[in-house]
Amino acid sequence: MKNSCLTFFLTCLLLPPAWGPYLQGQDVHYRLDFSQAASHHLLVEATFDARGRDSVEIYMPVWTPGSYLVREYARNIETLSARDATGNPLSIRKTRKNRWTIDSGKKTDAIVVSYRLYCRELSVRTNWVEEGFAILNGAPTFLTTVESRKSPHHVLMVNTGKWTEISTALVRDSKQKNFFHADDFDYLVDSPILLGNQSIKKFEVAGVEHQLVNLGGDGLWDIEKAAEDVSKIVEANHELWGVVPYRNYKFLNLIVETGGGLEHDNSTLMMTSRWSFGSRSRYLSWLSLASHEFFHTWNIRRLRPVELVEYDYENENYFSTLWIGEGITSYYDDLLVKRAGLSSEREYLEQLSRQIRSLQSTEGRLTQSLSDSSLDTWIKFYRPDENSKNARISYYTKGAVAGFLLDAEIRSGSGGKKTLDDLMRELYRVHQGEVGFTSKQFRALASKMAGKDLTEWFRTSIDSTAELDYQKALDYFGLQFRKPSKSKPGEKTVWMGVSLTSEEGVISVSAVTRGSPAFKAGINVGDEILALDGYRVRSTDLAGKTKGIQPGDKRKCLISRRGRVLKKEIHFEEKPASNWALSRVAKPSPEQRSRLDLWLKNEKPETKKTGPQKATTEKKPVVKKAKRKAGG
Repeated sequence: MKNSCLTFFLTCLLLPPAWGPYLQGQDVHYRLDFSQAASHHLLVEATFDARGRDSVEIYMPVWTPGSYLVREYARNIETLSARDATGNPLSIRKTRKNRWTIDSGKKTDAIVVSYRLYCRELSVRTNWVEEGFAILNGAPTFLTTVESRKSPHHVLMVNTGKWTEISTALVRDSKQKNFFHADDFDYLVDSPILLGNQSIKKFEVAGVEHQLVNLGGDGLWDIEKAAEDVSKIVEANHELWGVVPYRNYKFLNLIVETGGGLEHDNSTLMMTSRWSFGSRSRYLSWLSLASHEFFHTWNIRRLRPVELVEYDYENENYFSTLWIGEGITSYYDDLLVKRAGLSSEREYLEQLSRQIRSLQSTEGRLTQSLSDSSLDTWIKFYRPDENSKNARISYYTKGAVAGFLLDAEIRSGSGGKKTLDDLMRELYRVHQGEVGFTSKQFRALASKMAGKDLTEWFRTSIDSTAELDYQKALDYFGLQFRKPSKSKPGEKTVWMGVSLTSEEGVISVSAVTRGSPAFKAGINVGDEILALDGYRVRSTDLAGKTKGIQPGDKRKCLISRRGRVLKKEIHFEEKPASNWALSRVAKPSPEQRSRLDLWLKNEKPETKKTGPQKATTEKKPVVKKAKRKAGG
């Protein structure tokens, strides 16, 4: 390893010739060397301006926009050294967990920092480097200085082996191979880089080029079909927003047997499975993911809460409106798949039902409000534990359900003249870019669109833990929750309210639902379930052991807690009804049928399809402004 580092140091003593024309001002230059990809290492060289300076302070972000958790990216830096423009070593000292100060003594025009980065965390917010491919995100990769954040950053990639393609939203240099540029550090952070042998399908929507970039898949993905479907989602988004704010766009789709997605201004990074394409339900989930991340192109990327207009990459950025950025986006992801003609009404209502069911079966809805969930994302959402379901809710899930209810409020209040679509378009028009929006401004605009004061609706639905009122939305669209089938006498299902895991024959409690029979009996997470009603428990499925037990019956439960055997008495209750399945009412009125069809963009067989309303392509995309205070 020492010999490899020495080789890297010696080969980087001289600046690459391609950088010559760009060595000016506060420009930052990076050289990424993939020669150690087999061991998951990336060798990085960063060159900073040092003219007339006694020292230069560099830092690495601790989180990445779109994923609201401090992830301590600097932990992956293994070695770090500095030298002047002629190769002489410079003193470097670490001053904070993610900051270093380099003493230059005004004796050099440039400082060159070399570091080795460990890249083996396969997610949309971190880095992965191996012989097969590499995916790099900006925040966990690049060091910069506070002074150069608004200056151009340039990236040269070397020793890329047999990889045939580099896909990224960074601007490709017209003369130098594997050389890319970003207007500023924000744009660099906002542009993931995918290296490897890829399948690329280009398609045009609204006169703008888009790309679906597939890496992996083992021949199980039909990229032609997938790109065709994604193009329909793009069209549905353009119709909703009425504006195209980018010059080109890339869907980076890594088929690597994991999941997730992260939004960017001119691209999105997604991860999925090779088996997702062949399954109808899993493919719809992938389309929903693509729809979700693409909707973010407007909502949360260019249209931001004021607290995110300028990112603080070294500290948490607190705001209570994440439910708008993520929740309303989650409302639209499946809805736009439906409007694009890629799912049926039944499939869409099943998706919406699933979100409602998830919310209503989460005890945390009675403990944490939606606005508090947004504010606490930094300490709660990405750190779930065995009690999370009892103590918190997801701003994705409840935010999506709230989006549905808010849409109905606006439609009903305005007599069908305005919708949530109109609210989001107007919010974008007034508050995009450096302006940003506040919670107060969002709510005022929503009331304006609805033609009535929605203050009380926001208080109860967003700022409190009161149960959501679904009836008004159901009545407006002519929907209902199907009633659960009645249990026959003697066949009522009872429950304990525990989740169980099995390891080497030991059946242990992994979660206890608040208010359940097990909770009331004093059963804890970590308890080993030995027997129920005098019979040994050997499986995580308690159905056989509870068969024949009726609501109100009492049974003895034998547990082991840290080696001590205890007896608990379970007072069984009927399992709460969880049937939140939406369907049309049996006899909807003509008005209800019309409202539902307009909402879902259902087409009548005799109706000629005219295509989406043409969106306006902005001549100067919002992403690229010299004075922009926010990311890329």
